[in-house]
Amino acid sequence: MTNEDVTENKKIDWPKPYFAVIFTAQRSLSGDDIYEITSDRMMHLAQQQPGFLGVESVRGDDGLGITVSYWRDRDSIRNWRENSEHLVAQEMGRQEFYQWYRVRIAEVADDYAFFADTAI
Repeated sequence: MTNEDVTENKKIDWPKPYFAVIFTAQRSLSGDDIYEITSDRMMHLAQQQPGFLGVESVRGDDGLGITVSYWRDRDSIRNWRENSEHLVAQEMGRQEFYQWYRVRIAEVADDYAFFADTAI
C-alpha cells in the first residue's frame, strides 16, 4: 500500500470535506507488461492533476486490487475522468487489463490516524 502523504508526513492537512474515488478491479490474465507501464503512467499523471490529494493502492496475488484516490472536489474528479490520456487508458483497461471493475465516489467528512511510533 502506498500513501506518501500519511507515511512521510504523519499528518494530512486536506480540506474537509474531500472526496475518495474507490476503484476496485479484477485483473485479467493478459497484458502484464503494458499494464505496469500504463498503471505507473496513470499514477504519475493523476498526481499532477489539480485537486489531487493522495492515493492508496493494494493488489492481491489473485489479481483483485483496490486503489483509492483522494480529491479536493467532484470537479477535480470529473476533470481526471475526462483527461484524454486517462480516457485511452480506461479503454485499454476494458479491452485488456480487467475482467471487471467498479468505481465508487464517496465524500469524506472527517478522518483520523494512529501511528505506533508516536504512541506513548
